[in-house]
Amino acid sequence: MKAASAAGLQDAGAPARGRAVHSKLLGLQVLRFAAAFFVVLFHLGVSLQIEFGNRTNVFHSGAIGVDIFFVISGFIIAYTTDPKKGALYFVRRRLMRIVPLYWTLTAGIAVLAMLKPGLLNSTVINGETLIKSLFFVPFAKANGAVQPILFLGWTLNYEMFFYGIYAACLALGLRSPLVPAAIIVLLVAATSLVKLDYVPWRFYTNPLMLEFVLGIGLYLLYRRSPAIFHGRTLPIFLMFVAAMALRAPLLEIHWLVANGIPAVLLVAAVLPWAPAPTPIVLFMVLLGNVSYSLYLSHPYVLQLAVKLMPDHAGTATQVLLGGAACVLSVALSIVLYFMIERPARLAAPVPKPQR
Repeated sequence: MKAASAAGLQDAGAPARGRAVHSKLLGLQVLRFAAAFFVVLFHLGVSLQIEFGNRTNVFHSGAIGVDIFFVISGFIIAYTTDPKKGALYFVRRRLMRIVPLYWTLTAGIAVLAMLKPGLLNSTVINGETLIKSLFFVPFAKANGAVQPILFLGWTLNYEMFFYGIYAACLALGLRSPLVPAAIIVLLVAATSLVKLDYVPWRFYTNPLMLEFVLGIGLYLLYRRSPAIFHGRTLPIFLMFVAAMALRAPLLEIHWLVANGIPAVLLVAAVLPWAPAPTPIVLFMVLLGNVSYSLYLSHPYVLQLAVKLMPDHAGTATQVLLGGAACVLSVALSIVLYFMIERPARLAAPVPKPQR
């Protein structure tokens, strides 16, 4: 059973550093799924609002799942990257993690646009938007939203830019994670000095990039003083709950504070968690593995389910069918993971470490 647990975590991107280290990442694996499911619930609430005119989105706090993802990404990249393997290894590993599923689903949306263009609202698909979407170049849609064809890919644009900065630092021999963190801070700060009416500049200098820095900072603290986290899961989690309760006043300070602080606290709370690899825990690890597939594919399952709901559906019907759609989204993500994600990563060539 321990071997199965380690395999599941290696599949998620952990380095081969021993099973004891893998067990420390169990909490992050489970949190990856939780973050993805938070976003699923958020989009379910949005869909129900649009379709049935609901006054509020009861799952509006689920949007914090994106912030959690960015903090986890900063932590994991700093934690798992072995500078001795070089920039090429890092780039190939990241591309095989992100690109196959994203390109597959983007192609699916392009085909849908040709067959049923009325279903895509403000999404316009042509040669330019397709190329920019596939190669993570931000562009503004007709409604002003900076989103690719597969709209949730806007977060991948940030991820790939972060990976690009990290890879460039590795290629230049700058091995400390503090270097890419400092570059991001400088880029964000530069917006106050350099005002460019250029979509990629405005996009990539967004303060949202600082959440990767928060993840790197959390990693450095965890690496140097792991004892700070041990036995403190409950107190840190209670701090997360308090931060979420204070989000409304915090938003008056800055949205990064309102979202970034709770995200960091929740990631910190799960770091010490290292349960025995029981069947339930292994299933939770599997759900963590499929979180990327769930994140990218769920809006289309939810949209189909909402469109199939009867007109003027009551609250009970919305809850029942919405819940079924969430379960179906998870099931589809498991299929996509084993059909596309996992084979792509297993087939990826492994460069020799640099000396």
